[in-house]
Amino acid sequence: MRASTGTCQGLRGWPGAAGVVGWGENVPVTDGSTEPRKPIEHRPPTERTVKQLYGTAFRCAEPSCTKPLYRVNDDTGEYILNSRVAHIHARREGGPRWNSEMSEKANRSAGNLLPLCEERAFEIDATQEHFSPEKLREWKKAQLAEYRKMQKSWPLTDVEAAEVIDKSFDARTFGTASAGAATVLAAARAVGLLIETCRQQRRLPSEIAGVWRAWREQVAWSIPAYDREGNRLRAEPPMVETRAREARLSAALADVVAALEPMAAAIVAELHAVRAADERLARWCKWVKTATAAVITAAGRWPGNPPTEEDEMLSDAITELQRASAALSAAWRQEQAAEPPEPAPSAPEPVETGQQRLLREHRELLETARPWARTDRRPHDAGLYARLIVTAQFAVGLPRVLSLLSINLEATARLAAAVARNADDSTYRALITDAVEQRPLAVAVNLIRQLMFTAQNAQRDELATDASEQAIKLLREETWQDPQIWSDNQLHVRPLLGWTASVNSDSEVRATIATAIENNTEPLPLILRGTSEWVEHHDSNTWIATGLGNQISDLPSWFPTEKIIAEIQRKMPDLAPAEDEEGDDQLDELQRLASQVLRLTQTYNS
Repeated sequence: MRASTGTCQGLRGWPGAAGVVGWGENVPVTDGSTEPRKPIEHRPPTERTVKQLYGTAFRCAEPSCTKPLYRVNDDTGEYILNSRVAHIHARREGGPRWNSEMSEKANRSAGNLLPLCEERAFEIDATQEHFSPEKLREWKKAQLAEYRKMQKSWPLTDVEAAEVIDKSFDARTFGTASAGAATVLAAARAVGLLIETCRQQRRLPSEIAGVWRAWREQVAWSIPAYDREGNRLRAEPPMVETRAREARLSAALADVVAALEPMAAAIVAELHAVRAADERLARWCKWVKTATAAVITAAGRWPGNPPTEEDEMLSDAITELQRASAALSAAWRQEQAAEPPEPAPSAPEPVETGQQRLLREHRELLETARPWARTDRRPHDAGLYARLIVTAQFAVGLPRVLSLLSINLEATARLAAAVARNADDSTYRALITDAVEQRPLAVAVNLIRQLMFTAQNAQRDELATDASEQAIKLLREETWQDPQIWSDNQLHVRPLLGWTASVNSDSEVRATIATAIENNTEPLPLILRGTSEWVEHHDSNTWIATGLGNQISDLPSWFPTEKIIAEIQRKMPDLAPAEDEEGDDQLDELQRLASQVLRLTQTYNS
C-alpha cells in the first residue's frame, strides 16, 4: 500500500459527492435593492493546500470509518482516489454551515477543509443538521492526531492534487456525483420501504390462509368415514365454501401486489437515474430490478391450494433484493461488491417432435376447412377435400376424449363432408365410392356416414341412400376374424361394432366375436383394448387435463360376456374382480381391463 512516501500517477476515481459547493437552495441573495445579487462563492483551495491535507491524513476523517483516502484496484493494482475534500463551512453562500464572517482566505485554508471518503463527503452536506462545525472540527483534530501517531499519509504529485480538486470542486463533476449519490441512497430507501411494506401487507393473507387451514382440518375430522380396511378417510369441505375462501385469499394477495407495485415503480425510476449518473453501475441496477420483480411475484402468491404453510419463496426473494441493493451501494462506493448473478440461460426454443408437427398441421388444416361447416354456400373444394382424406389417416389414431372432440376422426370426416356438400351428384357419388376404398375401416365408415348425413341435410335423398347402403355393406362384410382389423381400428372398435349391431343384431356381433376368440391364439388383448374407452384425468381444482387412460366402465349389449369370462379365467385364473371402476393401477393394462370386466359381470349378476 502507498505509504507516506512515493507517488500515484494518473489516478481517475469515481466522482463522489463533496461538501465543498453550497448544499442549499440556489436562492438569489438581495442586499436591500430591487435587483437580486449573485451569492458569494469563494475560490476552491489551491493544489498546495490539497497536498498539505493528503500529506497529513491516511483515512476518512469520520472516526468510525476505516476507508483509506485511496484504494487499490484488485485487478490492476493501481491506486484509485477514494475520497473528496469537504468544507467545514461551505464556500458558497447558502451552503451547509455557511459562515458569512469567514474570509475567503480562511475558507480555502486547510483548517476549513476535511478529507473524507466519498460517502461521508456527501452525507455531511445532504444531512447537514447532523453535522455541526464543532463536530467536523473534532473529526479534523482526531485525523491529524492519528497522522502524528502513525506517520501514514498520501503525499500527492501535482497531477494527483489537480485530480482531487477536479473531483471535489468542479461544478459538473460535483453535480453528477451529487445526483448519483442521491439516487443510490433513494433507491436503497425505496427498497427498504418496499420490503417493510411487503411484510406488513402479507399479514392479512397469512391470517386468511391460517383460518382456511384450521377450518379444513376441522371439517376433515368432523365427518366419520372409513375405507374397506377400516382406515379413517379424510373428508373435504364443500366446494362452494372452498371457492369462497379461495376468492378471499386471492383478493388479499391482489391487494398486496397493488400496494407494492407503485413502490416497485419508484425503485425502477431511481435505478434509471443511477444508470444515468454512472453507467458502470448498470449490472447492479439490473440485479436490483430483477430482484424487485421477484419480490412482487412472490408476494402475490401463496403455496398450495388449499393453502399450506408459507414456503421460503418470498423470504428468499426479499433476501436476494437486500443483497442486490447492498451490492449496488457498495459498487457505488467503490467497495468490494457482490457480483450480480449470471443471467439464467434463456430457455431453448422447444423442438417440435414429428408427432407434434403432425398434430399442429392437422389442427391447422381443420381450421382451414371450418368455414365450410358454418355455411352451406361455399363451393366444393376438391383439393381441400383430398387433403382432409389424407389427414383422416392421422385422426384415426386420436383417442375419443373431450379435449380432442374438435379434431378427432369423426370431426375430420364431418368437415370433409361439409367441404363436399355442394359437389355435383356425379362428383358426390365418386366421393362415396372413394370413401369405401379407404382403410382402416374406421376411416371409411366415418367418411361415408358423414357424407350420408350431409346429403340428408341438403335433401339430396338419392345420394344419402347410396351412402347409407355402402356403409351398411362395409359393416356387414367385415368378419373381424383377422387380428389386424382389431389392431388397426383399436380406438374405434366400440362404435364400429355398435353400428354393426344396429344394422344386424347384438346376437350376430356376439357370435362374430366368439368365432374370433376360437380362431385366434391371442384374441383377449385385442378384444379388451377394443372394448375399452379412453378417459381424461383432470385436476380436481383446475379441471386441467393431466393424462389419459383407458378403462371398461360398462359392457355393450353385443359383448360376448360368457366367452370373455371363460377366456379370462383360462389365461388369468388368480385374477380378482376390480374393487372400483378404475381398477388396480399396479396391474398391467390387460390384467386391469380384465379385472374391470370381472367386476362388471359380478355387478350385473348381483
